[in-house]
Amino acid sequence: MRIKYINRILMALLVTVGFACSDILDKSPESNWMVDDFYSNETEAQLGISGIYSFIAKTSVYGSDFPIVFDSGTDEGYYNRRYNENWTVGLYRHTAADLYIEKLWTQLYACINASNMFIDKLDKTAFEEDVYNKFVAEAKFLRALSYSHLVAWWGEVPLRLTYSKDQSSNHVAASSEAVVYNQIIEDFTFAYQHLPHSKDADYVPGHANKMAAHGLLARVYMKMAGYPLLDTDKYELARNHCDSIIMDGWHTLRVDADNQGYRNLFLTYIQNTHYLEESLFEISFTNLRDLGLQVDGKIGNLNGVSWTYGGEGYPFGYAMLNASPVVKNNYVTEDVRLDWNLRGYRNSKGNNIEVTSTMSPQYCPTKYRRWEPANWDDLDPGAKPENGNIESYIVLEPVASPNKNYTGINFPVLRYADVLLMYAEASNEISGMPTTEGKAYLNQVRNRAGLENIEVASPDAVLSREAFLKEVQDERMRELCFEGLRKQDLIRWGILGDRLEFLNATIQGDPSFDPKKEQDASYLRAGHNYDETKHNSLPYPLQEVSINNLLDQKDNW
Repeated sequence: MRIKYINRILMALLVTVGFACSDILDKSPESNWMVDDFYSNETEAQLGISGIYSFIAKTSVYGSDFPIVFDSGTDEGYYNRRYNENWTVGLYRHTAADLYIEKLWTQLYACINASNMFIDKLDKTAFEEDVYNKFVAEAKFLRALSYSHLVAWWGEVPLRLTYSKDQSSNHVAASSEAVVYNQIIEDFTFAYQHLPHSKDADYVPGHANKMAAHGLLARVYMKMAGYPLLDTDKYELARNHCDSIIMDGWHTLRVDADNQGYRNLFLTYIQNTHYLEESLFEISFTNLRDLGLQVDGKIGNLNGVSWTYGGEGYPFGYAMLNASPVVKNNYVTEDVRLDWNLRGYRNSKGNNIEVTSTMSPQYCPTKYRRWEPANWDDLDPGAKPENGNIESYIVLEPVASPNKNYTGINFPVLRYADVLLMYAEASNEISGMPTTEGKAYLNQVRNRAGLENIEVASPDAVLSREAFLKEVQDERMRELCFEGLRKQDLIRWGILGDRLEFLNATIQGDPSFDPKKEQDASYLRAGHNYDETKHNSLPYPLQEVSINNLLDQKDNW
């Protein structure tokens, strides 16, 4: 019965979506479940909310493309297939007709449209006021999250606050970034005022919550303080929202014995077990699958450990994202995050093999690893399985038979470590010098990684605003690498081009780099293709400007 209700609701959502897709708008509903019948009790409201989440869990959003393809092409990592340029956005070879761009835009507006419809059709008379406000707050949280991505990646975008009913709804002019940000702020503010705390007994992991709204609003203010708006007054607001989370006292870093807190935290994402004290908000694929929604992602497959043995039933890894020598060099040996994020191993023909060179196309992130060797000694060059055998391994996903192409690994959208680092950065910008609190919060992140306080390890890093900012920038890479944040960080700092130049210089300076090898030369593509005059934001999708009569394409596109 639950699946039947979901199918009805999602069908109606899709029928009324109107996200610049006229072929959908022209079709008649296949169900007699009318839109005015929606959301008159808690069961229907919960199912409607789940339908909204399904849009951002698609492969074109958090399922894979958004945090992997769109965030590639930075000093952190890049596409490693030398014989094609399929990851166009990460290689800066995209055009307005790019399918990655069209699909991300479409799904984000689909989420917004579903949120708008939910808010409009939720029967206020059927709920107690606090319950009604909680549901509206969750829809507004998801609307704000979607708009925060749209404005960060595209700049001025159409602001749609009512759901689309017919083709005339397509024609909406782009609003200024200031207007869009005002709506995001309003929505996230309503969200933190009315959403539950993640410590509440009835809170469901993967759903919006009060402190996640504070944290994502802080991230919005950090973006507004940087490029392109450069509204530096927003640093204080970002710090204040981070402080609301910190002073609440419930959220904390996971710190386990033997410096295993970082590893064990990411095992919760891989195994869908949740550690809510640090994970403020994550895309929970298991919960959505339990509701009958097919939203499996490719986290740990496209951006994970290479596995080429067998097929279905094995923890296959296409491993298309290479980790850069810049991110590897940013760690010191004793940093426990290095062993988790960049362990360097693969499986080929049943043989577990160590990967040490960043010039290898299998030098891939291991942050979302689907598997590990049962015996790490098998990685030694002389350790090979007998013919017909496969070296033992451990599947980390909680499944008996892994899917070849899809994983159920949850994706972290916001962690407490990010909150601490945003506070450290914002307080430094406000004061013009690193503050006592900022250093303390940076040190919390460092200490969990097994490192000394920054003033001991690198005294020069706390002597000026510029030096401390550089340290925070490096720490964000060490802590948050491959979490879909790096490109927007570099853009808001105004240093994406500089870091791509540094990346290429680092690659070419690697002792094992050979310019005659196509594989090695392919790692330079993003740096060669990047154009500061056009690549700090995306073009509007060609389909959108063709359908929306009030939206003109950007200059240079």
